[in-house]
Amino acid sequence: MAKDFFVVDFEFTHYKKHVGKPRAFFPEIIEIGAVKVDGETLEIVDDIENFVKPHFFPKQAAEGMDFSMITEEDMEEAIEFKGMLSIIEVLYTPGNTYFVTWGDADFRVIAQGCKRHSVINPILPEDCLDLARAYKIIKGDKNATGLKKAMEELSIETDGFSHTAYDDAIYTYEILLKLLDNGWNPEDYINQIHMNNDIKQVNIDG
Repeated sequence: MAKDFFVVDFEFTHYKKHVGKPRAFFPEIIEIGAVKVDGETLEIVDDIENFVKPHFFPKQAAEGMDFSMITEEDMEEAIEFKGMLSIIEVLYTPGNTYFVTWGDADFRVIAQGCKRHSVINPILPEDCLDLARAYKIIKGDKNATGLKKAMEELSIETDGFSHTAYDDAIYTYEILLKLLDNGWNPEDYINQIHMNNDIKQVNIDG
């Protein structure tokens, strides 16, 4: 039985200034967009589109909300971090579902969040499929390609890019379909990473 795919994108806070970084700062998730994809049919069978309440660094959260076009009214309907994990656990089954992202930042940020909230991270590292990395290997490039550029190269049409988590999850799903249609095999990718001894412990301390 083919493993299902859980394709996810998070919007989260950043701190890009050279000085004044709050002590113990870490990125907080403020939005999740995700789709669950049936491993046999490759059709979307469920989805998530929620704002997530930040708790630790309100100033940086406000800046992240501005960047992601999230309003205070949106946040009034936001769910708690632990509530987000509960939803994820319904759609993602460890060992039977790939956790698909564009880049490795999404896994790092959920791992950091779980540590700071003192809860267990439901995502297994061995289930993670970093499509940006896979695409880099396929192309034989030294550096990863951005999501927008990859879509252009793969001739995937969009309605225009925004900083919404759900849109980026859908775009990542479209790239996944294209790679699978071109013969890419997720297990071959994971085995290749293992053979290169390239699965490392994620640094969640920032």
